[in-house]
Amino acid sequence: MLYFFPTFGLAPILLAVIVSTTLGVAAYLIVFKTRLFDHLINKPLVPPYIVIPTSVLALLLAFMASSAWQNTTTAAAALQNEATALNRLGIIAATSPALARELNGDLSLYIQLVEQGEWGKEYNMKRQPEVDQTLSNLYKEAWTIDAGACTVRDAGSQCTTQAMAAEILTEIKQLEAAREQRLSIGSQSNLGYARKWAIIYLLTLVSSITIGAVHRAHRPTAITAIVIWCLCTALVFSMIKLHTHPYKGFNPLRPDFTSLG
Repeated sequence: MLYFFPTFGLAPILLAVIVSTTLGVAAYLIVFKTRLFDHLINKPLVPPYIVIPTSVLALLLAFMASSAWQNTTTAAAALQNEATALNRLGIIAATSPALARELNGDLSLYIQLVEQGEWGKEYNMKRQPEVDQTLSNLYKEAWTIDAGACTVRDAGSQCTTQAMAAEILTEIKQLEAAREQRLSIGSQSNLGYARKWAIIYLLTLVSSITIGAVHRAHRPTAITAIVIWCLCTALVFSMIKLHTHPYKGFNPLRPDFTSLG
């Protein structure tokens, strides 16, 4: 999905209106400013013929809407998983000064890089090498902790058990998986939906031409029908576009990570 105004929350609506209007005008010019449909003045198309292209378009729009809403649900789940992993790692790190020294620095750096960089600046459309490096550091620390873990924790001992070391590694893996899911959804805005929207726009143009062609003998009626159709498509496009990218638009998801001390 293309965002020409990335900092404007209602930009998808503006884009939908522009596209629908352009397609409507193009359909009008094709029907009334060329001779391709002049024969329909005396022998008009059967009105139910309109159902064919509009039905195909409606089916495709339904799939796009379902995909857009699923993106929002998946993005919210990914955010929850990422925040939960960070929170659990913070809790584990707080169990001993040694773990705090090992983990807290990279956990705080991860949160800062994601909130200000990947999420705040890039809208999760691009991965940042600095975050990859921070995750690598966390993995190295987890393996170091695992290698030095004690098998039995005596009373008063400050050593980390193998179970705790395994839990640290598990949470880092969940953190990485949630981040990959977040970036996968965000990267779709980099022309990820371009082909689908191109087909939708082409079908919309065909539908608009069909509506105009059915009313070829009555220009004012055709104009009214095309305008109403363009209003309908603009509303549907807006509804889908506002939800396609959950990190942009009118009501975007915000990073909600637990801050580490």
